[in-house]
Order: sequence, then C-alpha cells, then structure tokens
Amino acid sequence: MLKTVRNIRKLYNAKLLFVSSDETIHETIENEFDDYFKELKIASNINDALELACSNTYDMVIIDTNIKGVSFSELCSELANLAPTLPKIIISDSDDNEDIVTAINYSAYTFLSKPLRPKDIRLSVIMCLNQTKRGDKIEFQGGIYFDEYRDQFFKAGGTLVDFTRLEKAFLKLLISKRSDIVDYDLIKEVVWKGKDMSIYTMRNIVNKIRQKTYYEIIRNHSNKGYTIDNFKNS
Repeated sequence: MLKTVRNIRKLYNAKLLFVSSDETIHETIENEFDDYFKELKIASNINDALELACSNTYDMVIIDTNIKGVSFSELCSELANLAPTLPKIIISDSDDNEDIVTAINYSAYTFLSKPLRPKDIRLSVIMCLNQTKRGDKIEFQGGIYFDEYRDQFFKAGGTLVDFTRLEKAFLKLLISKRSDIVDYDLIKEVVWKGKDMSIYTMRNIVNKIRQKTYYEIIRNHSNKGYTIDNFKNS
C-alpha cells in the first residue's frame, strides 16, 4: 500500500495546459486550480495552444471543445502532430456525438461536462497522470526530459528521442551518478556489461547523443570521465 501511495503523481508536481475560449472556464481555472499545480497555463486560441505545447514539457492538456476560430477536430489534429504523446482531457458544454468520436480517436483520457467541478478535474488529472505513467521528469535544456516511469527520453512536446540501447544506458548511468565524474571503467562495466570497449567507441556514443540532443548534455573531463549537464526534477 505504501509503495502504491508513493508512486501516485502528486498534483503539485503537475504541469497543465488548458485550451479554452470560455471566459467562465478561465475564471474557474484561476480561482479553483491555480494553487494545486506546479504550472498552469491557459491558451484561448489555437496559435497560443500550439506555441505553448511546443515550448514546454506539459504533463497534460485539457481541451475545451469550443475554441474560437478552429474546430475541435482540427485543434486535436494539430496538437497530435506537435505533441503526439501528450495526454488529453476533454471538457464540453454539450454531448455532441462528433466531438465524442473525435475525443476517442485522439485517445482522450476522459470527457467532462460543464460546468466543471474542481474535484472532478483534480481526480481526473490524478487518474490520468498515473494511468499514463507520467512520473516525475528529469528536465534538461531545450525542453528535453527523461521520464523515469516510461524509461524514455523525450523532446519538448513529447516527441521520443530515438536513442540506441547503449546511448540510453550511458545517459542513465550519468544521471544516476550526477554528482560524480563517471570514469571509463564504470562506463565499461555498466553500459557495455564488461565487454570490450575502446575509448573511440565511447566517444562515438557521446557524439551521437549530443547530435540527438545538444552538445552540453554530456561534459567531458579530460582523462577522468564524463558528467551529465545540470538538470532539475519537475
């Protein structure tokens, strides 16, 4: 039981994006939810929604079916293209069948009716965060982050960074030893499982990781080893 409780993602660690043109929703969000989440942003149009979705590592987007200047299905399509893994909760003041089908087609977690009750949103967010296994993230520069529950690295917006097994193992080792310089012997033991490994092979792995992310994510300490770039737990 204690393990289960520890693994529940707390609301105050969550970063949420609300997309709604409804001023009543804006007031409800600001009055009822602002103190519950680590970060909460409101977008009232598609341009702001897409810009925010690309510029930050949100845990979830809550989408109103009524958005000025764009259909609900078009908004979902654009968001899915830019942030394919971003979990969605849908809110609506109607039970239009077409909107429900769109929500299902874009893998929305749930569909809530207005007027919103704060406890319904909070419960839906908790359930969605844990159902989709969005654990606490380790964030780097440029929106890149490591999701410990998913055991994957992502770019801003939720696009998977396509690391090889060795590249991911190398980064995870540096993260676990973030306060230390990781020497070549330990890298060989943990990442290469003790198999033959040349310094040139290791440098090649480092260069490929940098190409897929950014140069400073791995720092070289001459003749000593490597460290990971500074990061923070979200």
